[in-house]
Amino acid sequence: MKVFDIENPVWSTFSKILDIMILNVLFLLCCVPVVTISTSFTALYFTAMRVVSGNVTYVSRDFWNSFKSNFKQAFVTGVIVFDAGVILAVGTYLSFISNAYVGKVFFVALDVLFAAVVSYVFPSLAKFECSTGKLFYNSVVMAFVHIPFTILNLGIFFLVGIFAYMNLAVRLLMLVCGFAVIALLQSLWFNYIFEKYMTKEELELNQTFRTEEKMAAREKKENEKKIRR
Repeated sequence: MKVFDIENPVWSTFSKILDIMILNVLFLLCCVPVVTISTSFTALYFTAMRVVSGNVTYVSRDFWNSFKSNFKQAFVTGVIVFDAGVILAVGTYLSFISNAYVGKVFFVALDVLFAAVVSYVFPSLAKFECSTGKLFYNSVVMAFVHIPFTILNLGIFFLVGIFAYMNLAVRLLMLVCGFAVIALLQSLWFNYIFEKYMTKEELELNQTFRTEEKMAAREKKENEKKIRR
């Protein structure tokens, strides 16, 4: 068994780990300008869902394609999410310092609902072409219809946030591969959920594209074998 054979399990595993790290680095780099955070999240989920479904050939290429094609809408969506988040944060803060029990319950409930909806917004933007209003409407519907997966989304964010706050090693791990790993994990159920909302034409196009990508990947492997010979 050749060590550097592309089909070698060890080499294949190393290649996948490297792809995860590359995806994580691209995501973090594109978050640096701050105003591109929403676009970076969209590209992260776009690439992660393609990796999970077996459609990806080059992680960096898919990431940049999504980043460029979704830049405008992701930016607008990000501004809306940020503004809504600030309003909720201020309302929550005021309710706690005023010691109003009803206000606390109301705003905490709104915060949870907001987080639940946002957990679908950028993955949906990465998957579907629709207006921004329709994007938020679909995210609200999916957050309520698929409650078990919504709880999973929120649970992951909550636990990672807690562990990252308490442990330096977790924070370092997030910088190396954490964000990409979380996106890949969520993509397992995002792909399942989103297929339920795709039209017949979209499903056929997705299957055709998947076949073309697999053929391209197979051709790439054969060319690499010829080069090594």
